[in-house]
Amino acid sequence: MVVIDEELKQEVQAYLAEMLSGMTQTQVRGPRAAVGPLDDERTVAEELFALLTSREYCHLSRTKVEPYREQTIVLLRRRMRTGGPCRFFYDIGPGYHATLRPGVLPLSFDVGLSELFILSQASSLSHNVVSLYPPGARFWLVIDNLCGLRTNDIPLERSEEYVRQLRRLIHGTGVSDVIDLIVESEEFELEEYDRLLAEREVGPVDPDPSPDAVDNVARFLGRSCSAAEAATRIELYSRTGTVTDTLMDRLVRGVHMTQRATVATLGFRPVPGGDQRTQAGEVVLTRSSKGRLRPLLLTSRNVDAYDCVRLELPGFLPEPLTHVTYAAPR
Repeated sequence: MVVIDEELKQEVQAYLAEMLSGMTQTQVRGPRAAVGPLDDERTVAEELFALLTSREYCHLSRTKVEPYREQTIVLLRRRMRTGGPCRFFYDIGPGYHATLRPGVLPLSFDVGLSELFILSQASSLSHNVVSLYPPGARFWLVIDNLCGLRTNDIPLERSEEYVRQLRRLIHGTGVSDVIDLIVESEEFELEEYDRLLAEREVGPVDPDPSPDAVDNVARFLGRSCSAAEAATRIELYSRTGTVTDTLMDRLVRGVHMTQRATVATLGFRPVPGGDQRTQAGEVVLTRSSKGRLRPLLLTSRNVDAYDCVRLELPGFLPEPLTHVTYAAPR
């Protein structure tokens, strides 16, 4: 059992206060960048790529970031020639969080510590970009809730409530000058999405998905499911993914990032030191081996290893956050 004492509350509040203060610092942007010699432009783009792929923001090793170098630099240089801020597009999920206990606990449509960390990471990178490229950077967080609707039957009114909460958090933390949202249901008609989905040929269905694969489907459905249902939905995921990519390609005009790197997208850390998909569970605070507070992604696969307690910090947390969770190893 976790003992909630005043010392723990104060420590958590100090940890979060430091993060929030970094987000609310005024970003001083310089004048529009003049187009200089190509060599100078290339140098700045290389420095921006090194920043973007540093350990603070990317979990990939130096060797593994190399395949992304040239295309990223091309995109950065293209934007630099306009004199405008660099553009980053970051996929954060379908507008909800997976359940920690399929069939027992519901899906979560509330924003929380994970979203606060994402805003902090994006804001931090944007501040650091300014020192290399004065026009700075703009972030768009991408929410593919039409994909969530068609893959996991998630009602749009639920994911759109998550969107409203996230916009309140963006405003409340003072980062709306650098961070905005792209929401699938706001940009595209469901009829077009369904038409494109119907045009995709149904692929092969794995008759024997692994227990981990079945568990992954169940936690995003919010309930237990059979291996047969999981296999059908896994095939559907691949088709909806291509539809979402096709539609989002109309809007993504810059560096495209995901929480885990793909062939087409560069990996960006959603939390310091982490490479996990935060929508797969709840981000909480725990202690490192050295006793320091650190973020932890709590999921259906590790929740039984921790005792958790909610800490309410009235008057401190930005709206709409109501609490943070502290997890102590059992």
